[in-house]
Amino acid sequence: MLVIAALALVAVVGMVGLVLDGGALFAQQRVAQNGADGAATAGTVVIAEYMGGASGRDNLAVYNAVAASALANGLAGWAAEYTDDFGAPIGINVTNTAGPIPTGAEGVRATGSRSVSTTFSRIFGFDQIPATAEATVVAGPLSGECVADDDGCVLLPVTFPVQVSQCDSSGNLIQGPWIGAPPPGADPGDEYWPIVGAESLPGGTFTNGDTSKMAILPLCKSASGGSGAFGWLDLASGMNLGQEITGPLNMTVNLPDWFQTQSGTPNSVEGELSAYIRKAVLLPLNNGACREDPGATAICPGASTGTDPVGNNTWYYVHTLAVFYLESIHVQGSNVDDCANPPGGPAVPVTSGGGFLGCLKGWFVNYVTAGPIIPGQNTAPGTTAIGIQLIK
Repeated sequence: MLVIAALALVAVVGMVGLVLDGGALFAQQRVAQNGADGAATAGTVVIAEYMGGASGRDNLAVYNAVAASALANGLAGWAAEYTDDFGAPIGINVTNTAGPIPTGAEGVRATGSRSVSTTFSRIFGFDQIPATAEATVVAGPLSGECVADDDGCVLLPVTFPVQVSQCDSSGNLIQGPWIGAPPPGADPGDEYWPIVGAESLPGGTFTNGDTSKMAILPLCKSASGGSGAFGWLDLASGMNLGQEITGPLNMTVNLPDWFQTQSGTPNSVEGELSAYIRKAVLLPLNNGACREDPGATAICPGASTGTDPVGNNTWYYVHTLAVFYLESIHVQGSNVDDCANPPGGPAVPVTSGGGFLGCLKGWFVNYVTAGPIIPGQNTAPGTTAIGIQLIK
């Protein structure tokens, strides 16, 4: 009986070790996979920028991007190699050396691991178990056949500042606390609306979405010495505001760049905007405004600062296209008062709606840098829209 009990105890300990240590290994496997995905994506973003004509993007920049992402995700023993736009390795590793990005390099394959300290499995001689992962991300021309609900193919000609200020009941800016849309690489500790996944959108974990993460984008009318207001952009020659919203805008938007505004009022285009409720759209985000086109520079001349969001003599410096899941529109009459109430935040201090233009409510879900690509195609720096895609 003692022999049988001893043997049975070994089996029991083995099963407990399998459950506990196996569960820990499974959890760390997911963390390692996220780390590999992030490292490959970080390196490929640099390649995409290089393909788009940006300067200073070389092998060392790719290495630094991969290394920083791997370190942030605790990915040990990581390695990276270049791939073509189909994800096949080209035989060149990403190394900590200066030099140009290799010819034919249009993606990054990253590998790495995380160690799991065991408990009961130590009886069998396993003190640690590695959780390994790999990921391949490629860059190339953005495909015209994207899935609107996932990729936000529709570009709305309305721009918001990265730092969104509040409005008073007349719609004028309140200088003070702000909350913004998170730019790529934002510090998680900054006060930004979070980028959410499908689980936070309507039909996911919550029937009506996770309202604690919903953004209220106020349509503030004016700004003073900054770009705190929204603006209607004139993206297509010969089209009025309603026509641009209805679209489609079949055009390539090269970022960053200055875009001129056009006149228009939100309540006159409520019908056009409402067509995109519960859909993902692209919203241009700006971090500067000017009364003239500064050209290639990102800085507005000192004598031309200021904004006029209701006219067509303002230029906004748009540097990011955010994918925004549009949940509701409050721009018509008294329904602008809904901007002062949940769901969403921060609430706008509106009591009567007099003078206030309204708001949009929804969630930030992605950036235009992520999207399906067309492998095997040539790119023209500064002309072709470049995207990145996780393929493995």
